Amino acid sequence: MEFPVRSRLLGYAEATRQGTGVFWLRLKKWFLAASIVGVLVGLAVTAVHWLVYEVLWGAVSQYAMTPWGTLLFPTIGLALSGFILQRFTKDPNLHGTEEVIEVFHHNRGVFDYRSAPGKVMAAVATLGFGGSAGLEGPSIYIGGVVGSYVMRKSKRLGFDENDVRTLMIAGSAAGVAAIFKAPLTGIIFALEVPYMDDMTREALIPSLVASVSAYLVLVAFLGVSPLFYVAQRYTMAPSDLGWAIVLGVVVGLLARIFIASFKRVSRLSRESGLPLWVRTGLGGLVVGLLGLVGHLLYGKPMVLGTGYDLVQGLVGGSFTTSEAFWLLILKTGAIVATLGSGAAGGVFIPMIVLGASAGSLMGGLLPAGSPAALFPVVGMAAFLAAGYNTPLAAAAFIAESTGGSGYLIPGLVGAAVAYAIAGKTSISTSQRWRRESRLDRMLGIRVSDIMTRDVIGVPQDITLRDFVSDYVVRLRHKSFPVLDGKKLVGIIGLSDVNRFTSDERGVVLVSEVMARDVATALPGDTVRRVVELMTEGDFDRVPIVEAEGSDRIAGVVSSTDIVKLDGILEPARGAITS
Repeated sequence: MEFPVRSRLLGYAEATRQGTGVFWLRLKKWFLAASIVGVLVGLAVTAVHWLVYEVLWGAVSQYAMTPWGTLLFPTIGLALSGFILQRFTKDPNLHGTEEVIEVFHHNRGVFDYRSAPGKVMAAVATLGFGGSAGLEGPSIYIGGVVGSYVMRKSKRLGFDENDVRTLMIAGSAAGVAAIFKAPLTGIIFALEVPYMDDMTREALIPSLVASVSAYLVLVAFLGVSPLFYVAQRYTMAPSDLGWAIVLGVVVGLLARIFIASFKRVSRLSRESGLPLWVRTGLGGLVVGLLGLVGHLLYGKPMVLGTGYDLVQGLVGGSFTTSEAFWLLILKTGAIVATLGSGAAGGVFIPMIVLGASAGSLMGGLLPAGSPAALFPVVGMAAFLAAGYNTPLAAAAFIAESTGGSGYLIPGLVGAAVAYAIAGKTSISTSQRWRRESRLDRMLGIRVSDIMTRDVIGVPQDITLRDFVSDYVVRLRHKSFPVLDGKKLVGIIGLSDVNRFTSDERGVVLVSEVMARDVATALPGDTVRRVVELMTEGDFDRVPIVEAEGSDRIAGVVSSTDIVKLDGILEPARGAITS
C-alpha cells in the first residue's frame, strides 16, 4: 500500500512544481515585463509631451497668433513632417495608431525599429508647429514599439514569439494612459482598437499593469489633474438619455461623413504623384488658410494645434452656437488637411474636438434645461465610438478626462448609438471586424509572403515525354508554368499529357498542348484567391505575375506551400527578425 501513496504524493509534488512554474512565468509576463514597459513608455511620452508643448509650441504659439504666423508655421511643420517621413523611414505612409494595428495583424507585433525615431520626430514636427492632430498617435506608437522591443529582448525569461503582440498591445495601452492621464481608457482602447467587434482579451492583465505604471510616471512630472475640467456636478435626468440617443445618431452620421472625407483626401494625396513633403506642405498651407479664417472671425486661429483648449472651452460653455458651428467646419477641414496629406499625428483627440463641437452646437439649438457640459461631453464619446469603433474606451475617456463620472451613463448611451450608426465604417483601414478562425487567417495571408521566387519553368520546345520525365517525375508536381525567359507564355499539366499515347508524347511539343489563357495571381492577392484558382482549374500550382496585365513571372504558389502554412500560422504572418 506504500507504493500508491508514494506515487500519489509524487504526482501532487509534480503538479505543484508545474503550477509554481506557471505562476512565476505569469508573474514575469504580467508584472515584471509589463511594469518595465509602462515605466519606459511613461518616460518617453513625458519627454515627447515636453518637447512638443514646452519647447516647440511654447516658442511658436506667440508668433502663430499673428496672421502671417498662422499661415506660415503649419506649412513649415507639415512639410518638415513629410520630409522626415520620406527621408528617414522605410514606410512613410504608415505611422501612429494605424501602424500599431497593422503590425498587430500582419507582422506578429514586430516593427521596423530603425524607422521609429523618424516617425516620432515627424509627429513632433506636425504638432509642434500647429498641425491639427493629436499627440496620442505617436504616444500609442511609442508604446507599441517599446512593448514589442522589450519582449523580443526577453526570450531568456521564458517568453516566446506569441507574447510579442501581447506586450505590444500593453505598451500601446500605456501610451494612451500616459498622454491622457487615463489608465482605464488606455487599457480599454488598446484592447478594442485592433477589432471593430471584438477585443484582444489575452492582453488585459499586461495592459493594466503597463497603463498604471505609465500613468504614475507621467503624473509624477505633470500632476494628477484631469485633462479637462467640468465645473458643475452633474446628476442625470431621464430626459438626458433621450437627448443622448438623438446626439448619438447625429454624431454617428457626422463621423461617417468625416471618415469618408478623410479617406478620399488621403487617396487623392497618395495618387497625386507628388513627393510626400510637398503634399504635407500643401496640407499645412490649407491648415494655415483655415486658421486665417478663424482669425478673421474670432481674432485667433482656433484650428491650429491639438485642440485641448477648445475642448475645455466647449465643455465649459465658453462658445456660442455660431462659434461651435464654425469651429466644427474649420476644424474638420484642418484635421483632414493635416492627416489626409500624410503628416504624422493622431486622430483620437481631433475626433474628440469634433464631437465636443457637434455636441455644443446641438445643445445650443435645443431649449435650455440640461447642463451645458452634457452635450459636448456626450458628443466626445459618440464621435470617438463611431470613428474608431471603440464605444467602451470612449465612455471611459469622458469619465477619466473630465473627472465627471456622472456623465458616464449618457456617454455610454451616446457612444453605443453612434457605434451602431457607424457600423463597419472606421477611420482605420487596418482594423478587422473580429477575430478570424485559423483557416480565415491562413486564407488571408498575402501571396508574396509564401510564393516561391525561384521559378522552375518548362521550355515550350520540348516534347511531352521529356516534360514528364524531366519535370513531373523528378520534381513531383502535376503542373508547371511554361516560360520564355522570364515571360509567362502558358501552363501545362499532367492532365494535358494524358490525352496522348506513349508514341505521340515523343513527338508532340509542349507549345502545342499548353494552355495559353493562364489563370494568374498578383503578389498582393491573398491565399484565398489562389485556392479559388486551383479549385476552378484543377491544378496544383498558380503562377504569380509582377503586375496586373503583365506577363513577367514573379513567383509561383503550390498546394504544398499552402499546406505548410498550417504549421507556421499562429499568431500571424511575418517573422521576428533582429
